[in-house]
Amino acid sequence: MPEGKAVRVDFHTHIFPEKLPPMAERYRDERWPRLEKEGGSSAQIVVGGSAYRKIGSEAWDLSRRLEDMDREGVDIQVLSPTPITFGYWGDAAACAELSRYQNDLIARMVSEHPRRFVGLGTVPMQDPEAATRELIRVRKELKLAGIELGASVDGKGFHVPELRSFFKTAADLNCPIFVHPTNEPWSVPERHKRAALPGLYQTVGMPGETTFAAATLILGGVMSEIPNLRICLAHGGGALCWTVPRMDYFWAHTTIAKSRLPHSPLEIVRSFWADTLTYDVDNLRLLKARLGAEKLMVGTDYPFDAREIPPGAIIDRAEQAGGFEIAELAAMRGSNALRFLNIPHA
Repeated sequence: MPEGKAVRVDFHTHIFPEKLPPMAERYRDERWPRLEKEGGSSAQIVVGGSAYRKIGSEAWDLSRRLEDMDREGVDIQVLSPTPITFGYWGDAAACAELSRYQNDLIARMVSEHPRRFVGLGTVPMQDPEAATRELIRVRKELKLAGIELGASVDGKGFHVPELRSFFKTAADLNCPIFVHPTNEPWSVPERHKRAALPGLYQTVGMPGETTFAAATLILGGVMSEIPNLRICLAHGGGALCWTVPRMDYFWAHTTIAKSRLPHSPLEIVRSFWADTLTYDVDNLRLLKARLGAEKLMVGTDYPFDAREIPPGAIIDRAEQAGGFEIAELAAMRGSNALRFLNIPHA
């Protein structure tokens, strides 16, 4: 870790393996992603036989990634899998295989540059027992800082009883969890497909997924039952900051959730952390009001198209606009992420 200066951390970045196992061929299911190279510096992720997303070599080439980090003033990146590889819809054994492969890869990446990279793993959530085993391996054997989870498990919320033991184990291991939309073509709601509007899912559907995930954790009683669970929500928490007052009203005025929630949703929501990928200072102010400035950390979505350039640009804009303490903004740039990840810092 750099010494003698404030450390800048990009909490929200993704990697994509240059050489994936041949999952589609091995399991005879084209929904498993594969990578088709288009040259030395770019490739196409192919899913279901169709082009899904074009990516550059910085998705797998650490030297390219380090060049970008140095140019943009990022000291540490947190590496997490690309959501299309979660595979919760698929065969549990296949998903476990791909999870192990990616976790081993991320652990190697971190070991090559331990002062520049921190790793988050992935687990086969459709099989809670296998997910728990891989979670333990990620933490105890691979020594990764935490895990990334898709925002639902093939449509199921995090509140379902079969997942409670998994989350309790994560809390017992003091394991940070990064919740991110699944971003799978077949997970896109039919209403979005019918609308056939380019960008509708990316701009509205993905934040909705994150909001759904947080709501199941709140209204399903998970955060109340496991108060030491450490969860960071992607993309500024989706639409959670706007919808939690509605949850709170229903909690106060109906019997839908009050019987299983000892505290109001507006209190429970302060248990969450979030990245600052909000694109708007007013949104960032609301995020601070709901969660607390100490729970926010820079995340860019590197290396994808929607990423914030330069990293922390919204923090710089917030500093100019006002409404934030200088110390709060400094912590968002680095030390909050280190604290969330249980990494010692000055």
